[in-house]
Amino acid sequence: MVKAKSGVKAPLSSGPISIQLLSQDRVLDLHRALVVFSSGTEAPVKDLGLRDENLLEAAVSRQFQSTGLLLEGSDPREKTATLLQGLLDELPFYDGNAQTALLTTLMHLDANGFGPNQVSHDDLYRLVATLISHETGDLPLRGAKAATRKAGVKATHEDELSRVFQWLMANTRWAEKREYPLPVPELKRLLLGLDADLGPPSEGQIEVLKAEAQTEKRFLGLGSKTVSRMIPVLKFPDPGDDGLVSANILRDLQKAMGLEDKAVYDWSAKVKSFLRQYQTLWPRLAKL
Repeated sequence: MVKAKSGVKAPLSSGPISIQLLSQDRVLDLHRALVVFSSGTEAPVKDLGLRDENLLEAAVSRQFQSTGLLLEGSDPREKTATLLQGLLDELPFYDGNAQTALLTTLMHLDANGFGPNQVSHDDLYRLVATLISHETGDLPLRGAKAATRKAGVKATHEDELSRVFQWLMANTRWAEKREYPLPVPELKRLLLGLDADLGPPSEGQIEVLKAEAQTEKRFLGLGSKTVSRMIPVLKFPDPGDDGLVSANILRDLQKAMGLEDKAVYDWSAKVKSFLRQYQTLWPRLAKL
């Protein structure tokens, strides 16, 4: 079974020290997350499992293969392109291959410090659809020429994988910090791990409360004791129990809690953020 590598992420200009790869288990996790998320919707991903574990291994293993796309060095988006193409070529699942391939692509990019740059749902749908139909000659590559020239991509390569890689080069960007809108239950879960919580909604607003140690004098002044109290650190419009908290609010929250230099989002939170952000896209992909 292919295992993911680990390492420090860095911008392309200095060269990634170690490219993050996704394992078979991670891809399976993403498929299961789609099954759970889509349950009860108009286009549920059926929990039918793998057609053949070897097909998944073959798709994931493409991350380790040399593509010859770059004149020198490496770029993690080259590996993203191979994984996306592999999942859509091998079709390892009985159901939900297109959705799993796109979600895996988004998570692979994120693991390496990249994210979509001004890309619409239609753009992402077209990327997957053209790969499935093998008509990548129709894939728009606006801005790809400059991006690939800067990265040293071989201009003579015009095959399917090359066009997907060029699309990713033109439509993604590296960012040291990336914030994502979060479903309220996910934000609450993350806050609990930071000794914080969400207060009850009041007048259309909701507060973030953080535990803070305070010293209190005992009765009759006989010494003192330390107690933990929940103090408000930020208030924002209540999005509802199943709403999304915007990335801007989350940036303000990180600043208010002094977490600018700490990782707040974990794997699960990012997955659920992507599932919600692109919730109208999953039913469309189900029809491919």
